[in-house]
Amino acid sequence: MSIYILCLTTNGGLPVFTRKKGDCDNLPFSTVASLNGFHMFFKSLGITLQVTHSEDWTYVWRDFHNAVTLIVCARSMTEGVLQTLAEIVFGSISLFVNIDELVDLTLLERMKKEARNYMPVVDAALEACTTRVLGFTNCILSTENQQLGQRLNDFSGLCGSLFCCLVVGNNVTVGTEGWWDLDVIDRELLLLLLNSSSSLQNDIPVYLPKKDATLAYRFVTIPLAPSSVICVICGAAPSFRELRSMAQGAFCSESLLQNMERSIKRSLPEQLEIDQCVLAIIVANLNIKKCILAPNSIQATGGKRTVGGGILRLDLLKKIFDQTVQYNKNISFVHTDSRCIEPVDQYWCLDYHKCYAHYDTIGNTIFVLFMSSVPTHAMRFMAQKLLYSILQDKTISW
Repeated sequence: MSIYILCLTTNGGLPVFTRKKGDCDNLPFSTVASLNGFHMFFKSLGITLQVTHSEDWTYVWRDFHNAVTLIVCARSMTEGVLQTLAEIVFGSISLFVNIDELVDLTLLERMKKEARNYMPVVDAALEACTTRVLGFTNCILSTENQQLGQRLNDFSGLCGSLFCCLVVGNNVTVGTEGWWDLDVIDRELLLLLLNSSSSLQNDIPVYLPKKDATLAYRFVTIPLAPSSVICVICGAAPSFRELRSMAQGAFCSESLLQNMERSIKRSLPEQLEIDQCVLAIIVANLNIKKCILAPNSIQATGGKRTVGGGILRLDLLKKIFDQTVQYNKNISFVHTDSRCIEPVDQYWCLDYHKCYAHYDTIGNTIFVLFMSSVPTHAMRFMAQKLLYSILQDKTISW
């Protein structure tokens, strides 16, 4: 996988920054100028150039508020993921630059001044392309979720903030109702900001691009355990010291957090039984935009028709998920009449793996990557059993 991100001013085409990820060379200035030139040429004709494809590459152009142009070029990634990446990269800038200042004549100077704040978030977003499901809030589940959720709601009431979540191992464990009401881009930006920070303890002024890009909030993160952090979006009050005291009082049980942290590697409860022929799992809610990306650490050793390690299998399943979600979204957009039937089950039979996806009626879906030796008719039973085990367990609180 290779990715380039080019950020330029919309009116002057002046470069603000470039970033790359993967095995690729730096782009020469002539290539950057050509990519921007295509966009400006079509714009002069009243045509918006959004995306184009070559044999191996996909190119996406995005204008934001007629101030910033982002060009994203990538290989082995879907158009939908690149569009989301462009949103997140612009959002990284908007975290620290008021939207009203984006149309100011001194935009370039302000963006360069704030680069030390937003560039780590941009780099974290590029890294997330390979390790996370972009456009979804990545979660971790445990049988402690329900108890932790109750404690988080108690903390939310004490501090007077609707927007709180508990992050364990870089993934969200539980969040308040207000947290899940935030746009997924805002949620992703805050988590990327936390993951790119040099400290787990932060009190940072930020703007939320989707919620209100003109109002400054405080993003406060309070460490509770080595891999557990509580995140709060609030106003000027209460103070950090008061928030820390409230958090330590609400989450005084160390055993809960220790049990939770044991689920970091698997992302699923230890008690959840997963068949050995399952290689990797994605469980997602397409309405709330949250998901779990989990490898199966207990696998059969006798399978001959499997290739790649755990990371490659997760990457394969992630690509199938990204492509399928985008395809289904495009189909629903084209066929808006009532005769369009939403998919319920989907099957893939590859050379070395098989994959199955199931959708329920309230937005939940599961994608499971199997060994190729698994009978096709058995995939449906195993995947649905796994999904409903998660949905029906009240202690998991999905």
